[in-house]
Amino acid sequence: MRKLDKLLIKYILFIAAVVLIVFNYEQVLSWLKTIWLILSPVIIGGVMAYILNILMVKFETLYFPKSQKKIVVKSRRPVSILLAMATIVLVVLLVVGLVVPQVISVVAKLIENIPTIFERIQAWLTDYEQLFPEAATLMDQFDIDWSQMVRNAVSFVNNLTTSILETTLSTVGSLAGIIINLVLSFIVSIYILMSKEKLASQFDRMLKVYLNEKNYRKYHYVLTQFDESFRHYITGVVVEALILGAMVTVGMWIFRFPYAAMIGALTGFLAIIPMLGAYLSGAVGALLISVESPVQAMFFILFTIIVQQIEGNIIYPKVVGSSIGLPGLFVLIAVTIGGGLMGIPGMIISVPLASALFKLLKNDVKNREAMRQYRNETVEQTGNLDYVKQYIQEVSKNINT
Repeated sequence: MRKLDKLLIKYILFIAAVVLIVFNYEQVLSWLKTIWLILSPVIIGGVMAYILNILMVKFETLYFPKSQKKIVVKSRRPVSILLAMATIVLVVLLVVGLVVPQVISVVAKLIENIPTIFERIQAWLTDYEQLFPEAATLMDQFDIDWSQMVRNAVSFVNNLTTSILETTLSTVGSLAGIIINLVLSFIVSIYILMSKEKLASQFDRMLKVYLNEKNYRKYHYVLTQFDESFRHYITGVVVEALILGAMVTVGMWIFRFPYAAMIGALTGFLAIIPMLGAYLSGAVGALLISVESPVQAMFFILFTIIVQQIEGNIIYPKVVGSSIGLPGLFVLIAVTIGGGLMGIPGMIISVPLASALFKLLKNDVKNREAMRQYRNETVEQTGNLDYVKQYIQEVSKNINT
């Protein structure tokens, strides 16, 4: 009776909490926003430490792994952290160095050549009037003022550039706060990496103290599944980005498309965004190439579609899909839900999160099926249901350990 009363009280309290949150959701969101602003350096630092840890572990295995000299042992962790950070910084600088100057140059050229582009379009329509009589008739009906259109296009580009500059200048005002948060996050990540074994031991000890043995094994198993899913996903995405970026760069060199190195680097960098990243890089590439040659831009779009088919049907399932064990349909659903809730960060997080949940559900179903099958077979052989129940309880203690 006491168990029933306690369970009833728990449900009543849970329902009351949900009702309070629903009726005061604006205040709750305000509190959550405040908590996020306070804890964001710690959370971002933890994310940075988790990503850097993957590289750090690799470097530790390469940094004189068999040496037992005191100076080597003491310097192994700091040197590995520095190498991991240097690797990520170099990759970002390489992408930025390849992309930003080319984009600035193309935008400047686009602004300069807008009148010429419209003149070419008008001349092209006039030259091929016999092939496209409907288009020519339609153009005549609309009586388009090309000079006004050119002025409007130039005005639009100038207004867009001004808007970007104003946004950039307004961002500078909050730049100090962003830098402070990044520095704090950086310090937190270094502290976590330098003492990760101690922190893990303390966390494990806390779980053992506040949870019973059964719940401790469950939480440990769940955390292990999430860790494996995120770690394998990050590793798989990095490998896929390298393959995809190299494939786009080599393919563009073979077909003599301009900006091959820049678009290849951008494609690899945006590959961290599931499904959408490749299309974003393709759209940017087509826009840049169209300034040089609209015909080449059309062929580049065809090239991008072919590359995406190869990437989506061969590379991603083999490299990323096999590492996270998530079917393609669930990847699409996870990306859709994550993007709708949190935008691009949600799209990135949703895939490994869905992978972990999928593994937990799949393993639970397998365990339940195995126990049910054993129970049915044992009852048929012995006819002793109490013995089967006792055996299943013993087996369940060792499941997922």
